[in-house]
Amino acid sequence: MKKLILTPLIKGTLVLFPVLVTIWVIWSLVAWLDGLGRMALQPFMLDHLIFPGSGLVIMVVVLIVVGLLFRFNYVNWLFKKIEHRLMKFPLIKTVYSAVKDLAGMFDNSQQKHQQVVLVDMQKSGLGFLIGMVTNDALPSALQSINTSDPSTDSEQTPVAVYLPMSYMVGGYTIFTTADKVKPIDWSFEEAMRFALTAGVSQKPESFADKIAKK
Repeated sequence: MKKLILTPLIKGTLVLFPVLVTIWVIWSLVAWLDGLGRMALQPFMLDHLIFPGSGLVIMVVVLIVVGLLFRFNYVNWLFKKIEHRLMKFPLIKTVYSAVKDLAGMFDNSQQKHQQVVLVDMQKSGLGFLIGMVTNDALPSALQSINTSDPSTDSEQTPVAVYLPMSYMVGGYTIFTTADKVKPIDWSFEEAMRFALTAGVSQKPESFADKIAKK
């Protein structure tokens, strides 16, 4: 009975669940954009232009036009001025900064500059942790922190490293010295997938190959 019913049921669930969730997420996003575009048409009394999918078409056109406008330096300059004024309001600054940083995670041009590294935590009993270097210098507020190595009496270069947590949307940002991080030949997307799924999404030998190169 187990082989005839339970095993195929589990197998079918594992196959269809990611597909159904992906379809649902994409469909929800498309429906939300379509509704947003239709709402933009209502104040102009353009009901005759509304058809199924018209809102989505409008939103796509708007996004393309905005992207084209930001090719001009003047538009970038004006946007930065407005952005700077808005950032003076505490609530707007908190929400806008968080959303902007979240959107930046999907920017491939930024991901290319985020080096994937292994952080040496062996002295703490944690082995090596997968992380991404987000900044190679301390913020001005932390410049007073002493990063010298007492054993060698030499100044170490501080770096900010983001450590993603498995099966959670979150992680830790730590400041460590450059000598405790080991760059590896791994893309941002591959490293995030591996870390978030606790290594389940990639074969163990693939990860071992990355480490063996160093």
